[in-house]
Parts: sequence; structure tokens; C-alpha cells
Amino acid sequence: MNIIAGIIFVVLAYLVGSISFGLLIGKLIKGIDIRNFGSGSTGATNVARVCGPIWGIIALILDMGKAAIPVALTVYILETPDWSHSLTGLSAIAGHIWPLFTNFKGGKGIASGWAALIVLSPWAGVAATLAAAPVIGITRYVSLGSIVGSVVGGLSITVLAILNNLETEGVPNIPFVYSAYGLIGGAITVLLHKDNVKRLIKGNESKLGQKN
Repeated sequence: MNIIAGIIFVVLAYLVGSISFGLLIGKLIKGIDIRNFGSGSTGATNVARVCGPIWGIIALILDMGKAAIPVALTVYILETPDWSHSLTGLSAIAGHIWPLFTNFKGGKGIASGWAALIVLSPWAGVAATLAAAPVIGITRYVSLGSIVGSVVGGLSITVLAILNNLETEGVPNIPFVYSAYGLIGGAITVLLHKDNVKRLIKGNESKLGQKN
């Protein structure tokens, strides 16, 4: 039964992740398709840039919730198999990036990926936050901070999972299969920032608080 529940939640996580809150906010607040403005993303950063910082924060919270809640349910309530925990997180990210309901064009999965990471491994979530926050604060490049945070967070949960599998003393109890979330999730979100990297190199990437 737990296996079936795990499979169901992997599917549900994708469907919930496919709810593009940024797109809905853009239509409700500005009457626009936010994918045609700014970076073209439905993520919180683009929402803040196009609709205002308050709406960006709201989008961030909603995008985090649609990943954190399904993952938390599988880990702490339903006690589904460990493999379903990682897949539920990855499925939520996939839904945000390639949403079923909006022609598979969404955001870059940072908020959803961060939220799922925090649920799967609070320590890795803290590491990602501590790595990303100063970069964003100093450079005002959200994209750069997101890349750094994704790499650090992905590597952190992977290393912790490996050390736990080796029965290293003092390491949090993180199933080895969680390393799949760290490696795959981190790689996907970094690859999706390739255009941002090009703009960073050219010096024309938008900064936090800067309107397009």
C-alpha cells in the first residue's frame, strides 16, 4: 500500500507543481501573460520584476509550498518508501519547469527545488541558503545566487547521503537514494540557467530590484 501511495504522490506532485502561480498572478494583477515579459519565466523573480516585490514574495511562498507539502506528506505522514521521497521532490520541480497546464513552459524550479531540499535535508537546505544569500545580497544577481545555492545544496545532500550510507558517526540519517535528488535536481536547475550565465558573462543580466 505504501508503494502505491508513493507512486500516487509522485504523480500528484507533478500535477500540483504544474500550477503556475506566477502565471496566475500576472493575469490577475496585470492582465498579462508573464511569460511574454522580463525573462519569460513564471518564477518568483520574474513575478517580482514585472508585478512588484510583494507579488514576487507571494509567488515564492506558493511555489515553495507546492513542493514542500507533497514531499513532507510522503516523508513524515504517509511513510512511503525512500525512493518516492526523492521522486516526489523531482516531480514537483518538473511540474514547475514543464507545467502540464500551460504548454510545458514554466519557471526554473529554484523555489520548488529549495523547498523540497529543506524537507528532505534541513542541513542541506541551510547550506544552500547560506551559500546563495550572500551572493544575491552582494551582487544582486538572483540567477547567480540560485546557481550557487543549487550546486551547494545538491552536493550537500549527496555527500550527507553517502556518508550516512557509510555509517559515518554524527551524520544525519539521510537515505542514500536522496543523493539522486541532489544530483539530478541540482543539475537540472543549473542547466536551465544557461541563458542567465551568458547574460552574466556579457554583463547584461538583470539585477534584483531592476525592472526590465
